[in-house]
Amino acid sequence: MSFLMPKQNVFFTLFSDIGNDLVEISTLLDNLAREFKDFDTYAKRAEAIEHAADQRTHEIIGELNTSFVTPFDREDIFELIHATDSVLDLMYGAAKQTHLYKLREIPNEFREMADTIRKASIEINTAFNGLRDVLNLSKYKDNCHKIGELEEHADDINHRYLAMLFEEEKDAIELIKKKDILAALEKAVDRCDDVADILSSVIIKIA
Repeated sequence: MSFLMPKQNVFFTLFSDIGNDLVEISTLLDNLAREFKDFDTYAKRAEAIEHAADQRTHEIIGELNTSFVTPFDREDIFELIHATDSVLDLMYGAAKQTHLYKLREIPNEFREMADTIRKASIEINTAFNGLRDVLNLSKYKDNCHKIGELEEHADDINHRYLAMLFEEEKDAIELIKKKDILAALEKAVDRCDDVADILSSVIIKIA
């Protein structure tokens, strides 16, 4: 059955590459939040990463349609790549909104949220790079658990900032801008948690 392995390796390589894309774009978003300058450069780089990841997503779907044997359930692979693609789209959207909305300042909560997304992306990337070792996926349970904790932290940031925003922001347009960007950041962390849930399900099935 060794002739089946090249096809298997295609999935592992693509997931590893997409995991790297996640870390790269989340680090870019984190740097943007910290530096709050060179918006056009950051937005263009985020777009390039997102487009490259889209291409990998299409390749994985193409492999699913042509492969007789897959590393684990087709449905799980499809859900996993769909959820990961959503994370990338939301991070790119947040970077693009920050560029287009021309905020006068960036709240510390946005920096906290961007850092949380970066940490969650690193955990996903670690697990994706371990997919090749299918029979030992259980050792990545902790990564999934950490992502869940990060998602809870992001919820706390979101609720805390929204309460402050509606109480203190007097400019309605600025309020809408900040609320939109925060929503994209918060949804990105939620989708990271979705990825972790799918990974956890795969681990349970294979264990």
